[in-house]
Amino acid sequence: MTTQQSIPVAYFSAEYAIADDMPIYAGGLGVLAADIVLQAAAENRPFMAVGLVYHQAFSGNDLDQRPIHERLSSHGFEVAVHDGQRVTVTVQVADRTVKLQAWVKQWGQTSLVLLDTKLPENDPRDQAVCDHLYASEHHLAMAQEICLGMGGVAMVRALGFQPQAWHLNEGHTALAGLALALEYLKGHAGSSLAAAAAAMRPVIAGTKHTILPGAGLFLDWGSVDLLLGPTLQASGIHLDELKSLAGRPQQNDYSGTKLLVSLCGRQSGVSILHVSEEKRVHPSSTLIPITNGIFRWRWTTKAWDGNPLEYDDAKFWAVHNENRRQLIEHVRQQTGKQLNNDWLTVVWARRMAAYKRPELLVSDTERLAKILNNSDKPVQFIVAGQANPADMGGVELMQRIISAAKLPELAPRLAYLPGYNPVSAKFLVRGADVWLNTPIRGYEACGTSGMKASLNGALQLSTSDGWVDEVKLQDIGWLLPDVGGEAASQALYDILEDEVAPLFYWRTYGIPHYWIERMRANMKLVLEGFTTERMLAEYYTKLYEHA
Repeated sequence: MTTQQSIPVAYFSAEYAIADDMPIYAGGLGVLAADIVLQAAAENRPFMAVGLVYHQAFSGNDLDQRPIHERLSSHGFEVAVHDGQRVTVTVQVADRTVKLQAWVKQWGQTSLVLLDTKLPENDPRDQAVCDHLYASEHHLAMAQEICLGMGGVAMVRALGFQPQAWHLNEGHTALAGLALALEYLKGHAGSSLAAAAAAMRPVIAGTKHTILPGAGLFLDWGSVDLLLGPTLQASGIHLDELKSLAGRPQQNDYSGTKLLVSLCGRQSGVSILHVSEEKRVHPSSTLIPITNGIFRWRWTTKAWDGNPLEYDDAKFWAVHNENRRQLIEHVRQQTGKQLNNDWLTVVWARRMAAYKRPELLVSDTERLAKILNNSDKPVQFIVAGQANPADMGGVELMQRIISAAKLPELAPRLAYLPGYNPVSAKFLVRGADVWLNTPIRGYEACGTSGMKASLNGALQLSTSDGWVDEVKLQDIGWLLPDVGGEAASQALYDILEDEVAPLFYWRTYGIPHYWIERMRANMKLVLEGFTTERMLAEYYTKLYEHA
């Protein structure tokens, strides 16, 4: 009998931040996907994660010049072989047959399978499919999703894995669900695509991570017919049948997210508030909330030996001071800027995007300079994050932060850290005193970086958004009011100046006992409710067991 623990699951994601030196992720989605894989591996679950290899960095900021195959090998990935022969599968992209091989890393029953089109047998156009994550050219992006979704299902079969549940992570993976429906049609001649989708829906689960449109590809139907038409025709399917599952009638185009929703029997969002916002925007939404979590062993520092909740205040503060010192040293090495090892250190670190409002911090540089340069209660800021090169608004905000960090009145105590990656993230979440999060409420679907920081004792200063909306932050951190514009930035400055800094510098014999009490409460909160152990267990009970 198959127990819940042993249900074989195939999990699809466009990105995985599985190693610090491999450019196969863009941000939080990839970090979360990797944390899920690591949690499944820790529990030795029969779990096969599927993604793509990308040979060049998403942001163009990749200092490691080694070819990707060398980096894959150094992290224990091997090209899949069977009986001495390389395992390959093929997909159809327009009128071309594309061959894919697989790089596989195994942890007991858990594996990560990364598909690669950079093979000499392929047309140069198809080798380019694996150049960059989230290709900006729409035909190339659709080719990526064909290779990931349809090639991924074919590779799962070729490797002999037999999933009882398929989990599709965001709209970029929706074509895996279409591939399963087309498989069904092979054994049920004469069935419609709608009937095949209905038959497969019980074994397909999906997760949406945001209400924003970038979660899936939009494409005109002429391009869809060009790229996907031959595959549909081979199964006797007319394009109009796909339009009924993936079409946005008002826009008259294809939506990967619409296809995901149409094909999944059960779907989850990533926090309670995210699901609430989805249902406000899309009243017919059937998302259920499964709040994200973090793989604790990846993000906590080894300096927290044993159970830090049982440390006395002196030892607790000494460990955190060392973590902060290491963060300050990392910033110095990366930027040349020397911050102070002992001052209140506030970190804002995430992707630069308009809804995340990084500009709140630097909107009033005169007021900010007064806070930073307070002689009794000095504050210093570290801002880290990249913008999607295609997001001109995000690029503009990033430039605004960079410019502010060069102003004479701010420069000594405001550092911008450009190379935001898992290496920097570990220093940031472990060394921050305060983790600052400023999104417009309802747009930061979860915000796992704050969990990582609180796991290491950082106090939250945040909008009540994502996971923060599920906790009583007023008792262990600070909530930013749900306001916009100048009122939001002034509220941020008021809280920093009147509440955060005074509590941090309130010491008895050099120890901030009340601050440490809040640090312990933050640690306990994350350990008890926001780890991948809890999240993955909910995936099995709420998504997979229904398969």
